Amino acid sequence: MGKKTHARRFWLLGLGVLLVLLVLVPALAAFYADTLVEFWWYQSLGLGFYFWQRLLYSYLIFGSATALFFAFFYYNFITASRLLRVRPLGSTKFVLRLRRKFKRAAPRNALVITDQAGALRDPRKGRRSWGWLIIGSRRFSVLASLILALFVAYPLYHHWESALLFLFAPPAGIADPVYGLDISLYLFGLPLFRTIVYEFLLALGILLIILSVVYYLQLRTLTKRHLFLPPGVRRHLSVIMMLIFLVAILELLIQRYLLLYRDSNTPLFFGPGYTDMTVVLPLIWASVMALIMLGTAVVFYINQRSGRLLVLISVLFFVATIGLRQWDELAQTVQDFVVEPDELARQEPYIRNNIDATLNAFDLTEVETRPYVAVVDAGPSNTEPGELELRNIPVWDRDMLIDVYRELQELRTYYRFPQVNSDRYTIAGEYQQVFVAARELDFDRLPPDSRNWVNRWFKYTHGYGAVMSPAAQVGEDTKKWFLKDIPPQSDVGVTLEQSAIYFGMQDLYDVIAPNALREISYPGKDGVVLDDYSSERGIPIYNWFRRAIFALYYRDYKLFFTQAIIPESKILIRRNVPSTIEVVTPFLELDSDPYLVITPKRLFWIVDAYTLSDLYPYAEPVNRGLGTDPDSSMVSPIDKEFNYIRNSVKIVVDAYNGDMTYYLADPNDPIARAYQRMYPGLIKEMDAFPAALRAHIRYPRDLFVTQMQVYAKYHQTDPGAFYGQEDRWMFPSVSREGQVQTLLPYYVTLNLIDPARFEHLLLAPMNPEGRENMRAIGLVSSDGDNYGRIMVYSFPTGALIHGPSQIDALIDQDSDIAEQFTLWGRGGAEIHRGKLILIMVNGVITYVQPVYLKSAGNVAIPQLKRVIVSQNGKVAMEPSLEAAFAALSRKE
Repeated sequence: MGKKTHARRFWLLGLGVLLVLLVLVPALAAFYADTLVEFWWYQSLGLGFYFWQRLLYSYLIFGSATALFFAFFYYNFITASRLLRVRPLGSTKFVLRLRRKFKRAAPRNALVITDQAGALRDPRKGRRSWGWLIIGSRRFSVLASLILALFVAYPLYHHWESALLFLFAPPAGIADPVYGLDISLYLFGLPLFRTIVYEFLLALGILLIILSVVYYLQLRTLTKRHLFLPPGVRRHLSVIMMLIFLVAILELLIQRYLLLYRDSNTPLFFGPGYTDMTVVLPLIWASVMALIMLGTAVVFYINQRSGRLLVLISVLFFVATIGLRQWDELAQTVQDFVVEPDELARQEPYIRNNIDATLNAFDLTEVETRPYVAVVDAGPSNTEPGELELRNIPVWDRDMLIDVYRELQELRTYYRFPQVNSDRYTIAGEYQQVFVAARELDFDRLPPDSRNWVNRWFKYTHGYGAVMSPAAQVGEDTKKWFLKDIPPQSDVGVTLEQSAIYFGMQDLYDVIAPNALREISYPGKDGVVLDDYSSERGIPIYNWFRRAIFALYYRDYKLFFTQAIIPESKILIRRNVPSTIEVVTPFLELDSDPYLVITPKRLFWIVDAYTLSDLYPYAEPVNRGLGTDPDSSMVSPIDKEFNYIRNSVKIVVDAYNGDMTYYLADPNDPIARAYQRMYPGLIKEMDAFPAALRAHIRYPRDLFVTQMQVYAKYHQTDPGAFYGQEDRWMFPSVSREGQVQTLLPYYVTLNLIDPARFEHLLLAPMNPEGRENMRAIGLVSSDGDNYGRIMVYSFPTGALIHGPSQIDALIDQDSDIAEQFTLWGRGGAEIHRGKLILIMVNGVITYVQPVYLKSAGNVAIPQLKRVIVSQNGKVAMEPSLEAAFAALSRKE
């Protein structure tokens, strides 16, 4: 029997070891590999300290909260254990008589065991009663306290960043209009306070339940022995009850601040109104008073066993206040009989609060408005643009230009232009608008037999070069290039020393570079030109330990055995720029249009990042109506609901080595400042922004779209005008190829802010809501000291200024244009009309629309064939802008 038992134990032990080897060890190894590679990657970016900060911050907050709740539970359990060392009530003599009585009544072989404090123990088992064992065991108290603390503190593990933001946040310097508190307390404190309140309510509720059960069971045991719980038990429970009522009162007080986010008055305005502040707010205070009365009555009753009537009255008072708050009829009655008969007068101060807060939240308080006097009857000399204006009218549409780039400049199947960006450069001494695109690698476009393991890891590692072309072009002339071909060539002095693109907008595979096989750089005259990656950035992979880790990380044993890795080899991972930034700084919202900048040394990506919040008091959120009725609310290209936004951070990424640098673009933003304090060294000051890139900073389009959507409603700063909403604006819409398209802001380089200075601008035509005529033009500058300067040209409400859709209709109705389109269509060509661009030429509203032709064959390269120009309701189409303006002059 002994041998069989020994053999069974041996086999069970062996099975356990095998299970550990097969399951536990690989799981730990995989976790270890993932964590180690993650650290190496952060370290390769120079962000190793930041990696540990984010990791340790979360555990620090969670650990601190756990320690606090552990101390709370443990202290109460120890207090309860001391109270459960029960003494009989009465005098000391009575206690001694009771002890002697128990000793006489005990059997000869039984013992009455007491401790030094006189606690009675079970004479049969020599132990205290079971209630004592639940609380009185120090080990049990520690274990129970730890488990409960982990359970209660766990939600804070997911809110650790909110806690740190509150600690590091600077004051915003703006007070809310109702309570006079700094806006920072709402942006950072409100979500944290609510979480803490819920955590403490949960902890106190759990503790009260445990103590009540233990004390009740102990009371039952003692009652059978004619003993009672000591007075300290009631005091202990009273303290817990008082704390619960205090925390509940804090929750009610926080609800006062939540009133500032009420939407009960929408669509008229956002935030609390007359009914909220004169009915709901007093009821909250009444609930606070009722809760104070109820807490006092309950504690008094627990200790004195009297005052039931006071408890009942307090309960009824509290229930009544809560019921009245939840009773919609009360608020509706006030609204119907007090507010609506004189609504504007009642709601005026609250409407003003909403207007001021929303303009502040979306950074629209400094918008300049200029009344625009439209020039309707101008002479020919005043309606034709000068040479600089002609050079900067973007007749090429970026959506159409991408097809031209792909057909003429990709050159190899494995290259790809993911996007085209608008920018401005000084070319041959002239400041002008251009389009730029990066020629990136697309490994999946290689022939199937070339998409092998070696090519994927070692040969096809990067894209090469960029192209640049002017935004303007004379009608049927050949396409002009400022930078083209491989290697990059320029006839206008644009130089580029390092053309390789290892990091870009494509979803690039991880690669190893440099390597023994050498990398394909670009196709040359005498065959493929090979190159080697030569930066210190990247994760070294040469030694066998790192190879093993990466082989485990990728589940690819070939990485361990390959001979292509050399001592200088590095593995480059996460090479998609936007997704990489999202991994490093998930607290920033990225603009949807990163753009390429060409410098004489190399290529860089600039990415605009936003800080968002939905906690700005009294400010109306955007995107609130998405998914229900988008027309009922303001919308934004950013796919989140928020009521505060700042373009606070600009990120520069080296396209060659992935070096990533953050710069603080808006030092007045408290959210960005808080993150800068939390992570020292991560976000640099804007003074350190590279000089070669500073001239190419531009105002982000997503932000301006959002701001103009908000301003379309909130430019009506007078409460009376806002109440009527008679002058609400909207982005114009045009019908294009059977689809209705919204004309969103676009980049132009014109002298619309300062007549003596051409600037890179975002321009947004605005129509009156529900109408097709033009009402205003919004502008924002991207250049120099004027960066971020928003200006709105407002047209007279009684004058007819043609809007884009009306001009579109005039073009459709023009017989000469229709005849030419019909002629082209008979030849099988596809006719595409580009975006309708609005500009101002010497004060005259001017529309420009390019016309492209595509052949009907397999290779369809868009060709700029004509340019349509419209002024004062007249339309002309010619091969060039000069000819079109001249044709308009002849129609005068």
